Amino acid sequence: MRPTAQNTIMWGERTPLLASFRFANQLRLSSYEREMVSSCTRSEKDVREGLLLSIDAKVKEFVIQTPARLHFGLLDLHGGMGRIDGGIGLALEQPSTRIAARPGHTCETSCPMEPGFEPRLNAAVAAVCSKFELPGASVAVLERARPHSGLGSASQTLVGAGIAVSALYGLAPSAREIAAVVGRGGTSGIGIGAIQHGGFILDGGHRFRRGEGSKNGFSPSSASVGVPPPPILLHYEFPAWDVLVVIPQGEGASGDRERDLFEEACPVPARDVEKMCRILLAQMLPAVLEEDLSTFGAAMEAFQSYGFKVFEAETQGPLIAECARFLRDNGGIGVGMSSWGPTLFAFGHDLKALRDKAENWLASNGGGEAFLTKANNVGFRQIAPVLE
Repeated sequence: MRPTAQNTIMWGERTPLLASFRFANQLRLSSYEREMVSSCTRSEKDVREGLLLSIDAKVKEFVIQTPARLHFGLLDLHGGMGRIDGGIGLALEQPSTRIAARPGHTCETSCPMEPGFEPRLNAAVAAVCSKFELPGASVAVLERARPHSGLGSASQTLVGAGIAVSALYGLAPSAREIAAVVGRGGTSGIGIGAIQHGGFILDGGHRFRRGEGSKNGFSPSSASVGVPPPPILLHYEFPAWDVLVVIPQGEGASGDRERDLFEEACPVPARDVEKMCRILLAQMLPAVLEEDLSTFGAAMEAFQSYGFKVFEAETQGPLIAECARFLRDNGGIGVGMSSWGPTLFAFGHDLKALRDKAENWLASNGGGEAFLTKANNVGFRQIAPVLE
């Protein structure tokens, strides 16, 4: 079958740069792709070439949408087994980050909802263009999840921009490969897994004090320069339960403060890590696959009562604790806090009434927002490219 402009790019889990555009009748193949195709048998080659998107026109604009994520907790900040970090989380349908990229000869970026983020965004786009020898791009953030709230907006924006710029020029690197280029994934891989796969995600953390490519201390992604993103150990499709997201007034730790807090809190007790691993393996993961909401909720609240999450919750003060207690008292299941907060979450079959109650509670306690969403089980979405 001859590929057409209506075909969708297919991003490979283990084969970055697997997909390609054809511009002006020239197919742009990386050396990796050429080696891959030439080494295939004829039937395998036909399959591989079927994954290449051929467009006999130039792409004027490419837009993608990356999902926000909930980060349920870092799994091992003790390090006694030779690895640290690791964690679990969930991709969300809403909110999301939407990014438009256009070809150019220099790197230009725009993030009107947070202009202070533009230097980081520009550096990320420049790094991607340098890595893949691209001439440049103009990137505009059209919509973005609230920053510093526990929803992972930095990774969504930086990794999403890298994917969009690459797609302009016919390349389809994985989210993990882009994350390494733009400096994300130095602590958590949940945002990367949410972009690539969606669903419920477990990442495997990093090698700890074991030579090249490992981490030598406890630190957030922003302070983990040169550390490769962690492997994604699993991603499961998440049940169609309601997810209530509640964001009281406040802000999560970032920058120097986040780095200092890691140094203050780590290492966590080994017994906490062992308990969290048991909860995850014996309760939470089976509950996701069996769609057992009550067991999942109990496991989530137990999981968040150990390890680094306890310290994260303490940094937020009494307002967040009071809001979490309110959600539990009014029927929320598996209530917890995402990352450093202030975002809280709860699960259920029908949470419209609890959303309304949460909105009233927020209005009486300094403001904020509450909304219902579902899990995103597909990862990032591409919007059809605009062709010249």
